[in-house]
Amino acid sequence: MQWKARHVIMTSAFASALFMLPTEGKAAQLKIGMSDAKVKEVQQLLKAAGFFTYPTATGYYGTITETAVKNFQSSVKLPVTGVVDDQTYAKLKTASSPQPALKQGASGEAVKTLQQQLKTLGLFTYSEITGYYGTITADAVKKFQKQAGLPATGAADNATLTKLKDAANAKTKTSTSSVNKATIYLTIGSSGDLVKEVQTKLKQLGHFTYPEITSYYGTITADAVKKFQKQAGLSATGTVDNTTLTKLREVVQPKETAPSGGNQATVYLTIGSSGDLVKEVQTKLKQLGHFTYPEITSYYGTITADAVKKFQKQAGLSATGTVDNATLTKLREAVQPKETAPSGGNQATIYITIGFSGDLVKEVQTKLNQLGLVTSAQITGYYGMITADAVRQFQQNAGLKVTGIVDDTTYQRLKSQNSVQKVDPIELVADAALLLGKPYVWGGQTPEQGFDCSGLIYYLFQQQGVKVPRTVATMWNAGTSVSSPSIGDMVFFKTEGNTVSHVGIYIGNNQFLHSGSSTGVTISSFSNSYWSSCYVGAKRYW
Repeated sequence: MQWKARHVIMTSAFASALFMLPTEGKAAQLKIGMSDAKVKEVQQLLKAAGFFTYPTATGYYGTITETAVKNFQSSVKLPVTGVVDDQTYAKLKTASSPQPALKQGASGEAVKTLQQQLKTLGLFTYSEITGYYGTITADAVKKFQKQAGLPATGAADNATLTKLKDAANAKTKTSTSSVNKATIYLTIGSSGDLVKEVQTKLKQLGHFTYPEITSYYGTITADAVKKFQKQAGLSATGTVDNTTLTKLREVVQPKETAPSGGNQATVYLTIGSSGDLVKEVQTKLKQLGHFTYPEITSYYGTITADAVKKFQKQAGLSATGTVDNATLTKLREAVQPKETAPSGGNQATIYITIGFSGDLVKEVQTKLNQLGLVTSAQITGYYGMITADAVRQFQQNAGLKVTGIVDDTTYQRLKSQNSVQKVDPIELVADAALLLGKPYVWGGQTPEQGFDCSGLIYYLFQQQGVKVPRTVATMWNAGTSVSSPSIGDMVFFKTEGNTVSHVGIYIGNNQFLHSGSSTGVTISSFSNSYWSSCYVGAKRYW
C-alpha cells in the first residue's frame, strides 16, 4: 500500500501527541498550552488545595494554572518549574485529600486563613491574626457553624471550611460591589508584575512582612493591603482597586524637595527615601532607643518616621517625621560620644555617658536590670537615652547628684547594690504566648533553635532578668513550693518513671504552657487525665 508523504507527517504528529498524553493515575509532563481532562483534574486538585483561584476548572493549562502549580510546588518544597510531573501530581493527590479537622491547639498557615475568613465575616474579633487555634477561634467557629446550620462543635472540619470559604468570598464580593466602584486590579489569586509592585511598596511601608517579594497575591498580601487601606482612610477590603493603587504610589513616591515656602531647611529624608543616610539615621535612632525595628534596613518607612518624630519631640523640634538639616544636626550631636568630663574642679572620672558602648556599659545595664530599672531587652551594650534615664532614676533613689552619667561614685554605688529578682507573672506569660508553635528541640533554649521543656522555662525567666537552673531536676530542687499554682508558677510532672521529668508554666484557667516532645510549645489543660495523673507539684521563683 502506498502512503502519501503528508499522511506520514500527520501520523507521526498524531503518534507524538499520543505519547504526550498522561497515563492513567499519572500527570506526566503537563505544562502551558496543553488541554485535556487530566489538566482539568489537576486544576480541581489545585483548587481543593487552595491554590487555583479561577472560578472553574477549564481543562486548559494557561498562566493562571502555571502560577498555581508553582505556588503549590514551593509550598511542598518541590522544584518550582510550573510543570506538573509525576512527583508534583502525587503530592497534589495527597494534599487535596480530606484533611483532619482544625481544632484547639492547632497552629500554622491553615489556622491563619481560617481566622482571616472568620474576621471577614465579623466573627473573629481578636485584634490580630495569630495562626493559633485557641478558645477565641473556637468560639468564632461555633458562631459560624450555627449560622450555617452545621453542628456547632468549634472544630473546623472539611464541611465547615468549605462553607466558610464560600461565605467569606461572597462577603468580599458584596463589600466591594457598587454602581460606580473602581476597577479591581488585584485580589487573592492574582499574580504578576503589578502584584510585585504592590508588595514592594507595602514592604517599604512596613506592612508586607513576608521575607520575599513573591508576585503572588495571597492572604499575607491581602492582610498587608488592609493595613495600608485602614491607615490611608480607605475601605479595608484587602483588594487593590484604582483608588488603593493611586494612594499607595503617592505615599511611597520619594519626596526629594522641601515643601514650598520661606527660609526652610532642605528636607533630607522622608517616607520612600533610601540609602546610606537613612542607614545612619536609623543607626543613631536605634542607639537612642527610638528605632525599635530588629534590623537597620536603609529604607525610610513609617517605623523610621515614627522614630524620627519621637526624637524630634524629645529634642524640642517640630515633630514632622522628616529629617531636615536641623534634625540631622541634633541627632548627630545627641549620639556623639562625650569622651571628657565637663571642665571644673575636683571631679570624678567619667566612666560612661550617651554614645559610649562596650562591656562596661553592658555591666551597668545588667545591674540596672537586676534593680528593675531597665528590661532585659535593653541590655544592648550601648549607652543611649534609655540607659541614661535609668541611671538618673538610680542616682535619685541613691541620693546622688542626678546627671545621667556614670562616674566613679555612681559606678561604685551601683555595684554595691543587692540584686532584686523581680518577676512580672503577667509579662512572663505574655512572653510565653509569643512562642506558641515553636518546635521541640532537645537542648534548645532560644526561639531560633526551638526549646526542650526546661529550656523554654530557662529562656522565659532569663527575659525577666532572673537566672534559674537549666534542668528539670535542678529546677524542682530550687524555688519555693506552693500548694496550688498561680499564674507564672512552674508546674512539674513525672512523665518517665518515678523522677520529675517535665516542666511548664501555669497560665491560669487550669492550663499550662510547655514544650512537649511531640507538640512543640503548646498549651495543655489539667483537665486532661494524662497531665493530671502525672502532676507532682508547683514551685515559685519570686
